[in-house]
Amino acid sequence: MNAVTRLTTSAPHLRYHDQGPRDDGQPRLTFVLAHALGCDLTMWDALAHHLAEHSRVVRYNQRGHGDSEAPAGPYAMAELADDAARLIDELALGPVVWVGLSMGGMIGQELALRHPDRLLGLVLANTTSGYPQEAQAGWSQRIAGIAQGGLEAVVDGALQRWFHAGIHAQQPQTVAHWRARVLGCDAAGYIACCQAIAGVDTTARLPSIAVPALVIAGALDQGTPPEMARTIAHGIRGARLVVLPEASHLSVLEQPLAFRAALDDWLQQAFPPRPA
Repeated sequence: MNAVTRLTTSAPHLRYHDQGPRDDGQPRLTFVLAHALGCDLTMWDALAHHLAEHSRVVRYNQRGHGDSEAPAGPYAMAELADDAARLIDELALGPVVWVGLSMGGMIGQELALRHPDRLLGLVLANTTSGYPQEAQAGWSQRIAGIAQGGLEAVVDGALQRWFHAGIHAQQPQTVAHWRARVLGCDAAGYIACCQAIAGVDTTARLPSIAVPALVIAGALDQGTPPEMARTIAHGIRGARLVVLPEASHLSVLEQPLAFRAALDDWLQQAFPPRPA
């Protein structure tokens, strides 16, 4: 299986991992996977290896995450979507199936609206199309906390939202791993991404998205609860909604097999295999 890890040549330079079959003349889907705030491209390890058995899969670290660059903020979601379009163009991926979780799902919505020709399909997991006023105030408090006390000030609260109590009890090494990932982020870049997230506002524009869409929610997700997923699924014509039980915010890590099954089933319906 082909696999490379590189930085984009265009700026801001983003670290990406590119794996799976290509250039063999076979009709295949190409996937781009976009991670949540505070995470990195390794969030997708298991799903990427599954998809790469038959498809090209690119995943990347967003601005301020991993060793991708962190230009001065604040950022807007439109800028992050333009980063994604630039990555797709630089690697000549053609129209792709976008799989984004949380911030990655917000980027996916904006990408579909700003650069619709870059997409064949859209998977939006544990995400939202907009926050109520009280939640926006929460983002402001989080930004202030980081400015005063660094990422240590917010990391444990994030982990409580990301993983339900069973994961904390049964997989403490997983929780510790992602705690270290958050603390490894560039604090200024993290704040700039928080500013982009706080301003996300696509609800009224969702009917303009014209590609097949799958919306995945976690039944236990407190940060982006199923009601937010229902709003997205209602706004995009023909979207399928799947609510995963026993999943909080990072559903692809908490329920990897259920997440994969939901994705595979939708892909079979949205992009049925062509006859040989």
